[in-house]
Amino acid sequence: MTFLSAAIFSLGIFHMTNAAKLRCYKGSLDNYLTAPLEKPLTIANSSCIDKALPTVVYTFGYRGRVDGPATTAVLTAYLGTKKRNVILLDWEDEAKSGALGIALGYTLYAVPNAKKVGLELGEALVKLAKTGLNTTKVHLVGHSLGAHIMANAGKRARERGYVVSRITGLDPARALFEGSFALQSGLDRTCAKFVDIVHSDPGGYGTSSSAGTVDIWPNYAGSGGTQPGCPNGDFEMFSADDLCSHDRAWRYFVEAISSPTSFPASAASDYDSWVRSGVNRDTIYMGDLTSTRARGNYYLTTNPSPLFGKGRDGLIPDDNQARRRRHSTTLTRLLKYLR
Repeated sequence: MTFLSAAIFSLGIFHMTNAAKLRCYKGSLDNYLTAPLEKPLTIANSSCIDKALPTVVYTFGYRGRVDGPATTAVLTAYLGTKKRNVILLDWEDEAKSGALGIALGYTLYAVPNAKKVGLELGEALVKLAKTGLNTTKVHLVGHSLGAHIMANAGKRARERGYVVSRITGLDPARALFEGSFALQSGLDRTCAKFVDIVHSDPGGYGTSSSAGTVDIWPNYAGSGGTQPGCPNGDFEMFSADDLCSHDRAWRYFVEAISSPTSFPASAASDYDSWVRSGVNRDTIYMGDLTSTRARGNYYLTTNPSPLFGKGRDGLIPDDNQARRRRHSTTLTRLLKYLR
């Protein structure tokens, strides 16, 4: 371990808290039961858990909020299906930047906390499994740094003899998880029986490598490309414009929950192969209907604004996509504070 990494994580441990909890919803956002993450059994036999149904657990990323737009949209979409138990991992206190600022708060506080919270979630899943929760019907969904929380949860549950059926990573965070500054392992195909990753900001705030059982690349334009409808340029870090492409992953996913066949994606070994071959018969759907038998990379295009899904038209490559580039990469801007 380098001096920098040792300093980061030795400092990080002094900023860990124990406020994380589980929110188990009873049909609406206003009706829920809360349990401390280390004591999850209060929800095990409650009315918010139907053990005959599959269970989805969602969490947000760095600086995310329980009442934030991503959290509200994802939970509302799942609750609307009325076909699964819906649980939120609330780690809002541990995800804050605090007085350290965005860059240092992420490095010294949120990233170490994410690993700790993820391992605790894994232990909580094991405890719930021992009361009858079927982990083969558990789907973990995380956005950004939250995707790596779910990775740690899946790994810890597997170590304890319980394999989570599926983890969906919505543009997993890149900083400190990929490249020369990688100090931790993140979400990959070993974390669950099936791992699907939606890459909407590869090379920016999101990872740029294929790591899942399935990797889905909406509107791929290479590292640092921008999603259609998102502005190009340099913006204040973590502003709405700056996060636009990063946030597209959860926006696409939410739409796919309510419109499951709106985002078909075409298999290809890489983007150039997709452009050359065009529409491929080997297709899957992004979202809840993603085939767990699928393997490899899948590509599609979307509309620049809601409704984002283009249906079968999204299987046709966009010749102009490669020309949409962000002026500078957000990862470079974040890591400059660590030099």
